[in-house]
Amino acid sequence: MRLLAHRGMPGPASVDGPVENTLPALRACLAAGADGAEVDVRLSSDGVLVVSHDPTLLRITGSPMTVADSRWEVLRDSCAYRGVALARAEELLVALDGRRAVLEVKRPPQGRVAETAQVLVATLAALRRTGVALDVTVSSFARDAVEAVRDAAPAALGLRTALLGDVGDPPAALVRAALDSGFDEVHPQVGELLRDPATVATAHAVGVAVVPWTVNRGRALRRLAALGTDAVITDVPAGARLALHRVPAGT
Repeated sequence: MRLLAHRGMPGPASVDGPVENTLPALRACLAAGADGAEVDVRLSSDGVLVVSHDPTLLRITGSPMTVADSRWEVLRDSCAYRGVALARAEELLVALDGRRAVLEVKRPPQGRVAETAQVLVATLAALRRTGVALDVTVSSFARDAVEAVRDAAPAALGLRTALLGDVGDPPAALVRAALDSGFDEVHPQVGELLRDPATVATAHAVGVAVVPWTVNRGRALRRLAALGTDAVITDVPAGARLALHRVPAGT
């Protein structure tokens, strides 16, 4: 079972730790034992895939700038935090060097769903042409955004697609939706999956991979591993790896 670092982080956010969704955080999470990373992407006003969880940069950098309404050069030059600049998606993919990447596409602005998909696919294709190794899944809570990526991506690119589920979304329903849309994976919320663990086998029987989020507790990690879960998204990759190799007391 692969361990994917949530927002590319090696551990919980702290004032002296790396900043989420940045290159230093990504390098730290890989050093901590992550097999790859989940990061968030948004389209800038001039069509650059910027790695950012929030629609604005207020929480991370203190700037109220909105990613969708700002040019990449302005975002890059104006919004460094603790000396660390924002990253483009391709920079993180190069740094991952073929390790698993989950690119969560945040809800595209009105009228930019197709553009976001086209930019994402073009970005990956350009990296592939230069010899960069890629192992990428594109996910989103926005089903139409994933469908647009599915439609834009040539089979030769080897891109996987995934539907994200939130709290209250039954995993079995996610699997049915993924089948209807031709997606490769489902990413259910961990609590929902643990309430319906049979979904893992059901999904695998129809060729759908299961990657829950966000899984931090040792008992949940071990249970999901025993179920044959393909990967988990976690805030604590080092702790998760230790938990998976620890024998629970009383066994």
